[in-house]
Amino acid sequence: HYRVDHLGPHNCNHAEISKEVHSLVAQSKGLFRLEELGKSLEGRSINLVSCGKGSKRVLLWSQMHGDEYTATLALMDIFNFVGRRAAEEKWIQEMLEEATLYFIPMLNPDGAERRQRRTVQNIDMNRDAKTLMTPEAKLLRHAQQRLKPQFGFNLHDQDLSTVGDTREVTAIALLAPPIDRKRSTPMVRVRAMRVAALMTRVLSQFIPKNIATYDDAFEPRAFGDNMQMWGTSTVLVESGHWPNDREKNFIRKLNYVGLLTALRCIGNGSYQDAELDLYKELPQNGKTIYDIIIRDVVLVGDRHFAENAKEGDGHLCTVDIGLTIPTNTNPNPLVVTVKDVGDLSTYIALENIVGHKRRISSSFLTLEQSLPLATLLDELQLYHHAKDP
Repeated sequence: HYRVDHLGPHNCNHAEISKEVHSLVAQSKGLFRLEELGKSLEGRSINLVSCGKGSKRVLLWSQMHGDEYTATLALMDIFNFVGRRAAEEKWIQEMLEEATLYFIPMLNPDGAERRQRRTVQNIDMNRDAKTLMTPEAKLLRHAQQRLKPQFGFNLHDQDLSTVGDTREVTAIALLAPPIDRKRSTPMVRVRAMRVAALMTRVLSQFIPKNIATYDDAFEPRAFGDNMQMWGTSTVLVESGHWPNDREKNFIRKLNYVGLLTALRCIGNGSYQDAELDLYKELPQNGKTIYDIIIRDVVLVGDRHFAENAKEGDGHLCTVDIGLTIPTNTNPNPLVVTVKDVGDLSTYIALENIVGHKRRISSSFLTLEQSLPLATLLDELQLYHHAKDP
């Protein structure tokens, strides 16, 4: 009911998000406050949206990687919901009495404009927490110093992953980043673990087998690790994937539910009741998954043998083709990258296409080659029944 339907990955750029933020703030009749923190290297505004007046201060930032849209869209939905329902929902009123919420909904607008991960300088902002070379990283650090939030949420999209070595896709991955190489657990990190445990408990109602934890190797240049060291209990939320949901609408909804619940429970302190084991026992992300697998295709070693070659003689073999979809791909036409050819029986996919033993020359398939999916399926004479979103 409260999703901002006209926004999606296709138009999640600075112009559209900025326009939406200004509109939602204006419609809130003073509930939301808007401040320009500064500008990106190319002069695009980086905005801070805030609401509430409580002593628990929470800072959420999204899209520090320009091609990671899901949480930014979920934040628009949260603004829409809170703005429209605060007058009727007692729990929202209580949350805003208990907490002050600060949101930076697009930290890397120049990268978003190019649909690329890095800034316009080709710097990974999430490796710029120490030297602060980029203006965008400086703005985030200065916001943390000025606002002094007790809690933080670092919102990202992650690569396609499985839950450990299971055959389940990771929908959401969580991490309370370490503050040192020993992965020690001072109270600032324990609080973040409790919030992650709470989110696990809540989201398990919808995705009981699809929550993982992100790699907790200490990265001294990353913002999550440094936020913990600076005294802000920080949770990394990585938006994963879901079958037949290329625009990640279901993952967007999970962000909406998980973040709203976490903010409510930070406000009233009930996050402290979450059992740490709910977080500590999460499996780590695994990598036995592709976006698409075309199964049971006959690979022909040489076109000259296509007519009389027999399976098992080395010129003919049945294989699977593992394909990934680059994150910045326009779905029309859908471009895929050939990542593996062979026995992929231990891998799962968001979408499986039956190959019906159709033949394809090995010379047509080059690893790391990108091509329209339709071109590959035409070569195999396969009908792709799945509809692009």
